[in-house]
Amino acid sequence: MKRILVPTDFSINAYNALYYATRLFKNEPCKFYILNTFDAETHILTSRIDNHKDSSEYQKSLDNCKEKLTEVMHSIVRDTEDFDHSFETISSSKELLESLKETIKNKDINIIVMGTKGATGAKGFFIGSNTANVIQKIKKCPVLAVPDGFDVENSFESTFSEKEHLY
Repeated sequence: MKRILVPTDFSINAYNALYYATRLFKNEPCKFYILNTFDAETHILTSRIDNHKDSSEYQKSLDNCKEKLTEVMHSIVRDTEDFDHSFETISSSKELLESLKETIKNKDINIIVMGTKGATGAKGFFIGSNTANVIQKIKKCPVLAVPDGFDVENSFESTFSEKEHLY
């Protein structure tokens, strides 16, 4: 079974990357891990990890993250009901790279699939800063970057119809 890690910032592009991955591996049983990292503000006086995780800001951020991850999971389960895929959500208050490295190791991830433009949608960049950073710094796992605006449905239809004409 393939184990696929898909980071999300809850943007349309992140969902499209997840959707694309489910289509790319539709003929294989896969376990998808949908990861969101969040930043809970900490005050200088309460910088201890114990205090941070007990803070109301941390709990609000965690609850919000889990709620949005549940929404993403319900959507992708509905969109992939004919495939042999399972999904697990992960929320982390650690930085993205640290969370990715930890998840790759703990879940024995085969590939990371992520969108190239996040929720901020900075114009003028071919590839988002998070995606570029992941590609540069994650060395033990391949990364598939799905471009913003990529037409998932038509890409598969044209690929399969071209193959049919070859035979």
